[in-house]
Amino acid sequence: MTSEEYFKQKISGLAHEAARRAERPKIPIPAEVRSIHVCGVCGKAMAPLAGLLVAKGYQVTGSDDTFAPPMADVIQELGITEKPFCAENIADADLVVVGNALGPDNVEAVAARDLGKPYISVAEALSHFVMSDQERIVVAGTHGKTTTTGLLLKLFIDAGAQPSFLVGGVVQGENTAYATTKGESFIIEGDEYDTAYFDKRPKFLHYNAKFLIVTSLELDHTDIYRDEEDYFTAFRYLVEEMSDDSTVFLCADNAAVKLRPHCKGRVISYGFSEDADLRVTCGESDETFQTLHCQLFGKKIGQIETPLTGEYNFLNVACALGVAIENGLEMASLKKTIAKFRGMKKRQELLAQSSQRRIELIDDYAHHPTAVEATLAGMRKRYPRGNNRIIAIFEPRSNSSRRKSFEADYPASFKEADLAILKIPPFRHNDDPADFMDSKRVCEMIQDFGLPASRFESNGEILAYLKDEIKDGDIMITMSNGHFDHIQDEIIAEFGLEKV
Repeated sequence: MTSEEYFKQKISGLAHEAARRAERPKIPIPAEVRSIHVCGVCGKAMAPLAGLLVAKGYQVTGSDDTFAPPMADVIQELGITEKPFCAENIADADLVVVGNALGPDNVEAVAARDLGKPYISVAEALSHFVMSDQERIVVAGTHGKTTTTGLLLKLFIDAGAQPSFLVGGVVQGENTAYATTKGESFIIEGDEYDTAYFDKRPKFLHYNAKFLIVTSLELDHTDIYRDEEDYFTAFRYLVEEMSDDSTVFLCADNAAVKLRPHCKGRVISYGFSEDADLRVTCGESDETFQTLHCQLFGKKIGQIETPLTGEYNFLNVACALGVAIENGLEMASLKKTIAKFRGMKKRQELLAQSSQRRIELIDDYAHHPTAVEATLAGMRKRYPRGNNRIIAIFEPRSNSSRRKSFEADYPASFKEADLAILKIPPFRHNDDPADFMDSKRVCEMIQDFGLPASRFESNGEILAYLKDEIKDGDIMITMSNGHFDHIQDEIIAEFGLEKV
């Protein structure tokens, strides 16, 4: 069974099934396209796509139901007029790009089908109209994709390789998540979420990777994948469909390495494991740097210094370094970049502090139990017990994080914190009551670990609690895959913290 056949089965039983299965017009070649309309243009992947299409010389229009920062700022800078969804928006478009968040009943999706307009997904638009003939370097996996992709593009840029790129975040100190250049490589974060209402294949299957990193494999997106086998199958198709001359980096320390028998091309395993092809070990460390020692096929690469913390980040460094070496980049440049790379915005990002009270506010994207545990473990190494308390403020916002399937895994993930605060997730229209997180039970299970834990419905309640709880030397870390209703700004104002 092909990947297309496998994932097409997932459409069965979904609402508007006939529309999802409707035969689409052939995708035109770039020379036949002048104007492109982007439906859902204010999405976090859609706005960068619009920017890349504009840079490629296409006339781009866009629409959405809401326009809010930060993506609304990107849209305005591109000169794209903010329009609400309307059938007339696509009338003059040669091609329509339909965002992943839109259903087949969206007014513009309906109009595209009725008018016989060619309509495609974001992943297809990137592959056909942006990446062109550039060599694709894809970073996939359950955890660590964004940080690894961000480091990889910095390694290439600083070495003068001029890559094009698209990453699901922004490097700390930078201000853009995408660029298109005349360089040989296109570096992209490979998302395993499904592509569009009409295409249930994961996005990364559209990218035709020449170099691939799989950082980890652990069941996620349980609204898309029914179980671990279904999730693994997506990645199996990814490596099986790569070319014979491709190179795949698989983490030897988790289930990613199980993909090795399915890979067509060259495979390089990496990790702390003794049998890893690219092996990393930890050397000396202090409050600012961790020394890493790496060997590639038994040959010493030399000493690497990184300001990042946590073993998962050391693995991110190792695989990004491996891909850079395989692409012939100079080692001196690579070491220099790693030493100054402090990560991505919203990944262990120091937002604000009070030097007088030694209070810090850190923001992180963690939402999966494993990511929460790894993030807090990294924070604990930086802030040892006895010197600082870690206050974990967690919002289960994503579809997966709010499901009962992860409920039992959350309590242990907070073990390195000194205090856990949960924001009670609101019940949404697409939530299943039988599979919805019981935040009270999660809180009680955390308490059973001997860790103080509380839950609140609103930011205001959390702030009121923190006002009485925070002490000098406390480290607050907010964790959410969304904006957490901007609680970070409220904390900064409440405690008079200085933004970094």
